Amino acid sequence: MLHPFLIAVFPILSLYAHNVDETPAAELVAPIGLILIGTLAVWVVVRRLTGDTLRSALATSLLASLFFTFDLCTQAVNGLLNHLSRLWGQSEHHVHPLPMLGLLALAAVPALLAIWRRLKEPWAWTSYLNAFSLILVALPTGSAAMARMGASAHPSHRRNEAVPLTPALGKRPDIYYIILDTYACADVMKNQFGFDNGPFLTRLEQKGFFVARQSTANYCQTRLSLCSSLNFDYLQALIDPAARDLTGMTPLIGENRIIKSLRPLGYKYVSFSSGYDPTEHPAADVYLRPRKPMTAFHRMLIGMTPMWVMMTKADTRDFFAFSRERTLFVLNHLPDITKIPEPTFTFAHILCPHPPFVFGEQGEDISPRRRLFSLADGDRYAQQYNSAAGYRDGYRKQSTFLTKQVEHTIERILATSPEPPVIILQSDHGSALFHHVDDVDKTDLHERMGIINCFYFPDKNYEGLTDRTTPVNSFRIVLNHVFGASLPLREPRNYFSTSKDPLDFIDVTKRLDPSLVGQGKYAPPSSYGGLMP
Repeated sequence: MLHPFLIAVFPILSLYAHNVDETPAAELVAPIGLILIGTLAVWVVVRRLTGDTLRSALATSLLASLFFTFDLCTQAVNGLLNHLSRLWGQSEHHVHPLPMLGLLALAAVPALLAIWRRLKEPWAWTSYLNAFSLILVALPTGSAAMARMGASAHPSHRRNEAVPLTPALGKRPDIYYIILDTYACADVMKNQFGFDNGPFLTRLEQKGFFVARQSTANYCQTRLSLCSSLNFDYLQALIDPAARDLTGMTPLIGENRIIKSLRPLGYKYVSFSSGYDPTEHPAADVYLRPRKPMTAFHRMLIGMTPMWVMMTKADTRDFFAFSRERTLFVLNHLPDITKIPEPTFTFAHILCPHPPFVFGEQGEDISPRRRLFSLADGDRYAQQYNSAAGYRDGYRKQSTFLTKQVEHTIERILATSPEPPVIILQSDHGSALFHHVDDVDKTDLHERMGIINCFYFPDKNYEGLTDRTTPVNSFRIVLNHVFGASLPLREPRNYFSTSKDPLDFIDVTKRLDPSLVGQGKYAPPSSYGGLMP
């Protein structure tokens, strides 16, 4: 009677197989162990109550299936309610998760009664379910195993060797690489969201920063963008041409070329918890987090079940509270790095102003707790929230608060640093109001690719930087100027790719040419009707 355990484990393995390229296998241990113990406990209890081993196993399989389909059922009901609401000309409606839990419990009653009262041959059903569940578990297990073996046999990355360095300025300044996820460029921020961050950028310039006001992302996805910038090259030069997915690329972010180049000079690698598995680096010399955070994989797994409802009620496991806490922790503790006696390279990936929108303009909690916590953005955000106005309002509020906090953090870093540091304040890509993750023609490329890109050098000599400097050249310029390297600068290029085929790059550089945008040759977002209502 394996089927209760196999059916209970299947959703975990299936989710892992779909995220194998960014989820360590070790993250399977705890959920599989807990679900096996829980399944055994339910089976033992039901068997003692009924005295029927076979039927109690069938009932346990049914309950395990319902447990993991809670979110699917909730989404289906919400989709139906939204459709009916639009037909009636009313605003969208959503069923509260607690009544949904009650509905599932009621639905389980007749099914459980049927197992005991109507099922004639439980042994036959047991045989069928054993065979079916074995096949069910074999599919994601095989898929994940092949992906892992393929990644080991044919690593997706080819090279990111260290660059020999000598401190050109005679010192080893601390280096801060601060990524504001999904932070838009100034004109998009003002025109699309009604937030003018121009005064903030001007104040940075008054503090001695160089602001590349026409900078664009080299890639439209976080992992691609950071792989490129941290290894200061285009991915076409970093990854195997045969690679078709992101399996094995996470090491390019963790053990990147910049830290490999700095370590021989005595630099310590400092990393903050981000809440996004590809940029989580507990193996860094210094790894800082507010408390033991829940990984993205565990968060998605719990989101499939009724457990997220109970955890949202309990502040200690509130995913929205985690998101707020992590962002504030990074911003509050970045200046503490100045106390480390050795020179440091600090990588801080802040998942903000990326959805979900949890900060109001003054930092108040505006978390949408009636919904499942999700990092969905672009058209996937639209599928969940169905509201352009909600995205605009939430993004504006979150960006307004974040901007104020980032400025305060930078002021503290500059004020407490024993020696002037190097600071790169950058976004991985722009916002996603008009971004379709699988269709370049339904994406506002200027919005998605326009970024913030600000530099602070100890001597304030910004030779090599221009208004159009892109992230692929950020560390080339830093290493050339501060450490005497002679790295040639890469030609600025911009690549779009879809979530389905992230390594099939579409060159959109000409579409983002400022001269073309200024002449009105770039299609405005209104031409992409239907993406966001």
